[in-house]
Amino acid sequence: MNRPQRNLQPSKTQVRLYLDLMLFVLFLVTNAPQGTGILFHEWIGIAFIIPIVVHVVMDWQWLVSVTQRLFRKLNGETRFNHFWDILLFIMMTLVTFSGVIVSHSALPSLGIPIQVDRAWVELHEATANLLIIMVGIHLAMHLKWIVSTMKRYLFQTNARTVVVEAQR
Repeated sequence: MNRPQRNLQPSKTQVRLYLDLMLFVLFLVTNAPQGTGILFHEWIGIAFIIPIVVHVVMDWQWLVSVTQRLFRKLNGETRFNHFWDILLFIMMTLVTFSGVIVSHSALPSLGIPIQVDRAWVELHEATANLLIIMVGIHLAMHLKWIVSTMKRYLFQTNARTVVVEAQR
């Protein structure tokens, strides 16, 4: 019996889901320096830049489209989401930049001496704490997509695999 060939290449939605899950895990790990150690916290914080940029690039078309329609007819939820995403990106940039400026371990381990200024430490701590709340709101705003996409690609796929394995 010939079975149809499945496309093994992940869809754009799957890539977004896996990227978002990776971002979420990195975010959680980065926000627990007392559990991971400051060196790991700093390197993960620096590495966090790459998936954030990929996330923004993947959503660039939406961002440009909404920006073009911003002062025309646009529903409030989309308008809020647009501004929130921009604020979130600015906040992540501030947290990352200030984190590099106050690096105790990562940059000194590369031979780059850092003179830590208390104002930068306070900015880093304040923006990091605010970012936790902002990410929580961002996740709540996208909860419907998160749940439906996880059901579709993570849980349903596993259920099919179990059925196929049981039939063998």
